[in-house]
Amino acid sequence: MARNDINFKLQERVKELKCLYELSRIALQSGNDLAGISTKTLSILKAALQHPQVAEAKITIGNQEYKTSKFKLSLHSIKTPIKLDGKLKGQIEVGYRNHRNINAKRPFLAEEKSLLKAVARGFSLIIKRISIEEERKKLEVQLQHVERLALIGELTAGIAHELNEPLGRILGFSQLIKKAGALKPQQDEDLERIIKASLYTREIIKKLMFFSRQMPQQITTVDLNEVISNILYFIDARYQGNKITITQKLHKNLPAIQADAVQMTQVLVNLITNAIHAMPKGGEILISTNVKSNSVLLVVKDTGHGMTPEIKKKIFEPFFTTKPVGHGTGLGLAVVQGIITAHHGKIAVQSKVDSGTRFEVKLPLNTIS
Repeated sequence: MARNDINFKLQERVKELKCLYELSRIALQSGNDLAGISTKTLSILKAALQHPQVAEAKITIGNQEYKTSKFKLSLHSIKTPIKLDGKLKGQIEVGYRNHRNINAKRPFLAEEKSLLKAVARGFSLIIKRISIEEERKKLEVQLQHVERLALIGELTAGIAHELNEPLGRILGFSQLIKKAGALKPQQDEDLERIIKASLYTREIIKKLMFFSRQMPQQITTVDLNEVISNILYFIDARYQGNKITITQKLHKNLPAIQADAVQMTQVLVNLITNAIHAMPKGGEILISTNVKSNSVLLVVKDTGHGMTPEIKKKIFEPFFTTKPVGHGTGLGLAVVQGIITAHHGKIAVQSKVDSGTRFEVKLPLNTIS
């Protein structure tokens, strides 16, 4: 009898060790496939119990649940939590369907309870390894993005400097010729087109130079409400015939901030222009300011066509644009984000297709060093 008892315990111990070995092998072969590891572990757990023919298993990780086909029929079960750094990540549960050989009072051996805890610890390590690997991949992507931006910055700085000098000459001589007069109507019209194209190109170069950090900030005391009023004085007149209504909801006692007035103007112009382009058939733009905690809030909201989640993820990327070729540089929002970041602020966007877009800029009240 004693020998049979020893043999039984030995067999059970061998099954437990085999279970842990198989779990290690699966974890190694399956890489970061947590669903695959969990599914394969179910059959391993069943085989490690006293009565594998009536055993069932379930593994829960976060909102995901993996279980054997007849787990709901389990009458006797035990479970143990999966924890990582003291936080609950899930649980492992095994059970038996009804069977005459099962001791209803003590259906599970103490060794089986220990095995379940060991498997749960193993899953904790697997989850930790996967999270570390995922974090490493995120950091690699971020590093690649930073390197790409640095390269773009160098290229744009070089291009901007190369273009600036000849453009200045074209613009200067064109204005001198126009000022001299004695031009035919067609010549005067063509010259005006050259000047307008040169001015537009100069604005693009300014964006390129800011993007490559070639334009230093001029920090002064800025009243955002005043900046908004000055911009809308010109924009309202320009878009009156486009069925676009611009509404202001400005905080009456908005405190001044320490900022670059020109760059704040650029932020507003870009956000308002984007809103206008999002409403080709007309709509409403709401511009509001407010104070929250130790920050000034600026919100530009439109009733335009909105954005898909895919486009929303890319809008702050340099040179990304949804506009046709020749109608946008893709630098507008990248520059906006760069300006806000340089002012130690934050910009957030909410958008839904056919429900409009809302940009919220948060700028600190404290002086920028």
